[in-house]
Amino acid sequence: MDNSISAIIIDDEVKLSEVLRLKLNQFCPAINVCGIAKNIVEGKSLIDKMNPQLVFLDIAMPGGSGFKLLELFDEISFEIIFVTGYSDYALDALKVSAVDYLLKPIKGDVLKTAVDKAIKQIEIKENDKRYHLLKHNLTHLNKQSSKVAIPGNLSYEFVYVKDIIRCEGEQKYTYIHTTSGSSILSSYNIGVYKEMLSNYNFFSTHKSHFINVEHIDKYLPEGVVIMSDKSNVPVSRRKKEAFLKKVLRK
Repeated sequence: MDNSISAIIIDDEVKLSEVLRLKLNQFCPAINVCGIAKNIVEGKSLIDKMNPQLVFLDIAMPGGSGFKLLELFDEISFEIIFVTGYSDYALDALKVSAVDYLLKPIKGDVLKTAVDKAIKQIEIKENDKRYHLLKHNLTHLNKQSSKVAIPGNLSYEFVYVKDIIRCEGEQKYTYIHTTSGSSILSSYNIGVYKEMLSNYNFFSTHKSHFINVEHIDKYLPEGVVIMSDKSNVPVSRRKKEAFLKKVLRK
């Protein structure tokens, strides 16, 4: 399971962005910089595309300030660390609940302290969201004909449990493959679904695969399950014995 924190950097000074990326690699290995933008237009597009957990945001940029960028969002779902060469904006930064306000040039230890604060905030939010999601689903999940809420980047999709063929984890995301032929990309990792659906005849064949036993078509001795959507799902060696006991009910 990938426990890294996704982040982007928005700063009109490209060289300084690269320096920040290098310092994050050195002092904050949990941070995965998945993109860099030079202005608020690029920044808005990158945030919408990548859905980062953390944004390092310059304030004074040509074409619009970092505060102007934040005004473009109805809801801010990411943590913010302001990185700027000016000390005049500290009070404004506090007003938008930024995690921290760092002055350039940034020292490694100061950066690490700010990032640690951001990670704690992200964990609190994720745990809170996960708790409410699980509470909802455990309240409503009584049988395969019940629906489950699947959180995406911008909305929730409600799917019948019986229509979920399999869940496939990819880093911190999960693809939910359904009988309609669609694959829903969820912003939650596969561990959430293993916890949510484990009592509803699902089985974890592999650390990245969680299948609905009702949709198994065939099992091949080399350790592969053929599902009703004709997909091939691996069964790890350490899971094989438990898997065969479950599907053969012996």
